[in-house]
Amino acid sequence: MDIGKIIKEKRSEYNLTQEDLAQEFFVTRQLVSKWENGKSYPDLKQVVQLSELFDISLERLLKEDTEMVEELNFDTKRKKIFKILSILITVIVILTIAFFGVIRWIDTVFLTADDIQITKITKRVLPEKERIIEGTGEKVTLPEDVEYTIHFKSNGWLINLYNVSGQKEYSDDKSIMVNAKAEHHLYSHNKESTIVIRSDRESKLFDPDLNVGKSIYLYNIDKVSKWHRKNTKKFDFPSIAKSGDKLADIKELEKLPSK
Repeated sequence: MDIGKIIKEKRSEYNLTQEDLAQEFFVTRQLVSKWENGKSYPDLKQVVQLSELFDISLERLLKEDTEMVEELNFDTKRKKIFKILSILITVIVILTIAFFGVIRWIDTVFLTADDIQITKITKRVLPEKERIIEGTGEKVTLPEDVEYTIHFKSNGWLINLYNVSGQKEYSDDKSIMVNAKAEHHLYSHNKESTIVIRSDRESKLFDPDLNVGKSIYLYNIDKVSKWHRKNTKKFDFPSIAKSGDKLADIKELEKLPSK
């Protein structure tokens, strides 16, 4: 006897309607009807529930219904395959996240003004001086300039500072842009560092990018990205004031004593 006939026989024996049995298994009456007519089969869990409900052994339920057994075997294999695929997909997703996490981890950290606490700024004034150009014997006058060393500390989580973490990038008529970089490290043993702003009057004799009379800004990559999202012109670049965080105003710098 196939399982559909057994279900119908036991349902009648227990005085249950198809609707009663459907409610017991949280399925539709139409599905129960398909079970009994051999047009569909209960799954393995439902077979076990039928066995318990009608107090009939699984062996009897499945003994002569080879088609039902094959269906259950196929369903079990399909669930195993689905489970394996789910595990593989999960592993791939985790590995992908881990890969990009590692890439981000080993990438350079660009510090912003919120990441650092300035402890001291020292200034060194470079007076005018004469210099003879080797080879030509030409005499040039190096203009007065100034150099700064910004001492700071950072309490960023898993951030390790270099001994010198930043330097001058470029400047305009009123401002100097500097950067400050660090590295990710499980043990942040270096929490204090410096940003060094050197004069280039020696290396650029005829067009020096002087530091004197300028405020200092720290490069902020988030501000730059935000500016470029709003300004799509290919060759436009934000001003120093719009792409950096002010670290020191010229008025403060002029009051500093010179070393």
